[in-house]
Amino acid sequence: MSISQPVIPPASSTPVRAVLLDADGVLQLIGTPWGEALTRGGGPAFAQAMINGETDALTGRETLTELLERVVTNLGLDLRASDLLEMWHRATPDPVAWQLVRDLREAGYTTVLATNQQWERRAWMREQLGYDGLCDIDGYSCTLGVAKPDAAYFHRLLELAGVEADQALFVDDSATNIAAAREVGLRTIHHPADAGGELLRREVAQALTPVASPPQG
Repeated sequence: MSISQPVIPPASSTPVRAVLLDADGVLQLIGTPWGEALTRGGGPAFAQAMINGETDALTGRETLTELLERVVTNLGLDLRASDLLEMWHRATPDPVAWQLVRDLREAGYTTVLATNQQWERRAWMREQLGYDGLCDIDGYSCTLGVAKPDAAYFHRLLELAGVEADQALFVDDSATNIAAAREVGLRTIHHPADAGGELLRREVAQALTPVASPPQG
């Protein structure tokens, strides 16, 4: 393979047994940063209200539509929730990153989709982007009832993957999520948002490549 496409070492050669990958900014490109996109779509107050109030939607206790309708009503915005919902229907799967997932599976790793999503966006990702079957385990926060950066989210994924914390490598573009995963004991890669699959592959390959022992003598 080329220098930009390093070989993934087999799972038998490393302590890592599972690789947990975020979706937005890692496996799929989102373009405009999320806070900026929300501000463009509904204004600064709307953006802040959505960020502050998203926990119940991310953990599946309410729908994104219900959250949008409440925020629009509370702020007195002349906007429709159904129109605003289209902002969540944007992302472009990164083919190089998706190939990495397939190569990880072929090399013997358990792959986990570790992503915070509402019910509506989960359905869109599955139906329109084709996420079903990409990873061995789908860890959508809305189905698990807990979301990153809650430690319980990581413990649940470890349980589903059947591995200990130090046997899992977690990749995310959020410093907050990375710090939370490290507190639980996971190995981590802080991947720059939308940096692309080639860099992602290099990062993961480096993290999985055993460090050679110095010669004895």
